[in-house]
Amino acid sequence: MKYYCLICLGILLLLTMYHYDSTAQTQSTSSSCSDGWYVTGYYIPREDELPGDTEEINVEHVGALSFSQEFLNETRTEGWGITRFGWALGHYNDAWHRSDSGALDADGNLLSEGIIAIDRSLIPSGAKVQISTLPSPWSNKTFRATDIGNGITGQHIDVFTGMGRAAEQETFRITSENNRVCFTTNAKTGD
Repeated sequence: MKYYCLICLGILLLLTMYHYDSTAQTQSTSSSCSDGWYVTGYYIPREDELPGDTEEINVEHVGALSFSQEFLNETRTEGWGITRFGWALGHYNDAWHRSDSGALDADGNLLSEGIIAIDRSLIPSGAKVQISTLPSPWSNKTFRATDIGNGITGQHIDVFTGMGRAAEQETFRITSENNRVCFTTNAKTGD
């Protein structure tokens, strides 16, 4: 009986080691760097910072509401804005949408610092990206490629800079041409 238990434990150990080894072989990291990238920034405008004449719009599943025209124009451009009610107003697919969670990326995740919009034909979704040619502190950050946007095609990256006027100023500061971009992805290898 002792030998039977030892043999079973040995087989179990071998199977565990084989599974660990085969898993390690199927995951690897792939890196790529290139020059000539155009980098812009995007931010979330706040309605309370953009007063003015109002415009009535129809918000899906909410109805007709009025907002500052300047706020609506910025929100159309940036994709999302924070309303005076505290919820996010998004403009996509030619319609206005409400999100109680906050501004969202293309996959429905909350926008947060470190998110970038990319052309997924050049940089895969989920890749970790570094842009060393940006001004500090952006040059030291590792970004996550989880968003897409209108006009983000080819060697163009749009960096999410945050919310409000200060974030808008950062979009102007980081907008630049001929940037060096490096990205890392997890790739499967083996069988």
